[in-house]
Amino acid sequence: MLAAFLLGVGLCGEVLAAPTIFIYVDEWGHGAGTTGPGVLDADPTGGVRNWDVLLYNLPFKGTPGDLQIYEQRNGRKLAHIIRFTGLSQMIFYSNNVDGLDEPADTPTPPQNAWPPGAMNAAQVDEAQSDGDLRATYEPRAGQPGWDRSAPSYTFFIEAPLPSTLPEPATAALLALGGLAALLGRRRRR
Repeated sequence: MLAAFLLGVGLCGEVLAAPTIFIYVDEWGHGAGTTGPGVLDADPTGGVRNWDVLLYNLPFKGTPGDLQIYEQRNGRKLAHIIRFTGLSQMIFYSNNVDGLDEPADTPTPPQNAWPPGAMNAAQVDEAQSDGDLRATYEPRAGQPGWDRSAPSYTFFIEAPLPSTLPEPATAALLALGGLAALLGRRRRR
């Protein structure tokens, strides 16, 4: 019985560590979980000069740093950088391999490290999911974009946000249902 209780406490800890804020953005300025749509404006970090970049406002400050997104097509190549300013902003820089046809496309990648003098970086790969190309990222403490609210980011690439997105409440219910099933199965044994 004590073992079942400790297992339950351990599983509850995992459920509580699950993301609580879900942020979805694309290269066109569509966002969900942000405090509004993305906007084109001068780069507040000086990463790309003389070019407007796609900025999103976040509902929290977020740890500053760069998330590097690699594409798997034609070898593993750096394709996108998501810069977290540490001031409730996120910048979506995208490569211009297929032209400058999306608001996130920039003529060059950012030309400086972020934060200055002490670059903080993480890496993820693009993946095909439900016919869309996307990258998913859940930062740990100290990584770019981290916040106590345990955010989960999904970046849609080469396609706008789908009209239906998983809702945070649904994800939480699924996690609780899984916990109940595990505890029930454990108890029957």
